[in-house]
Amino acid sequence: MTRNPQHRFKPAFWAALIFLALSPPTANALNFARGQELYNQQCQSCHEDLMHARNRKLKTLDALRGRIQDWASHTGNTWTREDVNDVLYYLNKSFYGFDQKPL
Repeated sequence: MTRNPQHRFKPAFWAALIFLALSPPTANALNFARGQELYNQQCQSCHEDLMHARNRKLKTLDALRGRIQDWASHTGNTWTREDVNDVLYYLNKSFYGFDQKPL
């Protein structure tokens, strides 16, 4: 009886799949709740939600990212790239709806 060579890879495939499924998310994974929390703690006092719904000047995701970085710096926040990306993800999903991926 001849065995199909593909069958010998099945245990390794399943082991890799289980490993990936049980692994914690990567550090670069976008976190909506964390972005919302950072925004609420650092930005909400000056910005109401209505500000994001009005006819806005920002037309791209990159422009929104730049605005977040500028204001974080202006207010003395030492946000990491991950912080900026999480706030960007939160704002884009909640208000802006730009089609581009933030990272």
